[in-house]
Amino acid sequence: MLKSREFKNLIYTTLLSLIILFIISLSFSLGSIKLYKNYIIENNAKIVSSLTKKYPNMESEIIDTIVNNKEDTNNGIKILEKYGIDKDSLYLIKLNDEFKNNLILINIIFIILSLLIITIIFFIHIRKIYKKCDKLNNYINDVLNDNYTLNISEYEEGIFSTLSNDVYKITNKLKEQSEILYKDKKYLETTLEDISHQLKTPLTSMYMINDLLYDDKIDKKTKYEFLNKNKEQLQRIEWLVTSLLKLSKLESGTIKLNQKNIKVKELINKSVESIRIPIELKEQELIIDVDNKTIVNIDLNWTSEAILNIVKNAYEHTPNNGVIKISVKDNPLYVEINITDNGVGIDDEDINHIFERFYKGKHNSKDSIGIGLNMAKQIIERQKGEINVISRKNSGTTFIIKFYKNNM
Repeated sequence: MLKSREFKNLIYTTLLSLIILFIISLSFSLGSIKLYKNYIIENNAKIVSSLTKKYPNMESEIIDTIVNNKEDTNNGIKILEKYGIDKDSLYLIKLNDEFKNNLILINIIFIILSLLIITIIFFIHIRKIYKKCDKLNNYINDVLNDNYTLNISEYEEGIFSTLSNDVYKITNKLKEQSEILYKDKKYLETTLEDISHQLKTPLTSMYMINDLLYDDKIDKKTKYEFLNKNKEQLQRIEWLVTSLLKLSKLESGTIKLNQKNIKVKELINKSVESIRIPIELKEQELIIDVDNKTIVNIDLNWTSEAILNIVKNAYEHTPNNGVIKISVKDNPLYVEINITDNGVGIDDEDINHIFERFYKGKHNSKDSIGIGLNMAKQIIERQKGEINVISRKNSGTTFIIKFYKNNM
């Protein structure tokens, strides 16, 4: 409390008020003494005037007696009491009405002035506190109305300064949270639009095929063809939903990657296992140049899915009889995995966008959804890795993945 600026100000204000009251009290006391002194002088002057008139020959003795009077007071009081004059009725000390009124007026003025000064001093102090409270209240109201532009941070000591700075810190936190919520809202809105768009095409196709299947004139062979097409669309929807669920888990951070030291050869073999047959059917050559000693610290399942998406991208953009090569470089800083094809390449206008979700380049197949490379990038970067791409038109593409060894 002693360190509080407001508490110190209150102490200073109180001390200042007491000092001012002391000065005023002293001034009025001196004034009262002077007034009383004048009254005594005036009263003695009346006595001198009265006695000198009665005893003109004793003027000097009377003056000397009044000025240098050393007689016993008690003896004088006893003499006066013999004549029925008590202390309260003594003319010499009995205050007249004018003197009493002046003395009372002085005391009333002293009390009023003292209260007025104290009130003014404390009003000024309370007004400063109120202004700070009002400023803080207005600021909080602005924050509640989503106005975060004001700054109430202070650089002075005191409770209000500390409170203002704390409120300002909370406001910044709320502002950040509000911005995050807004981005999440826009992100969710965009995501739902993209998902709706991606689902609309296969669903529309399935509705059309389903309507055709109601026709009894269609032969059995044609019906089987339509049913197979519907099956393909259902598989596409299933893959889309599964991929979006995986992507949403990655983006929300709900997935905990289980990173372990894994042989790169094991990772590559697991990654290409499901796509070997499609590659063979397309008469493409898959070359894997990986030694059996290179180790990388990764989550095997998620990383193999990332590499599968990249290999699948190479498979889709490489013509029949093309070549897909996976090679690995190992150095003291990182393990580098290169996935190279001799396909159509990536246009200059597309290369900066290929890792964006739902982005489709000019040469993407009509069945491509545009989330595979985005998912691969997120999986790799969640493990403190990085992915880049180099491509030349009609000369092929190389994806470069680096996993740094400081994570091992």
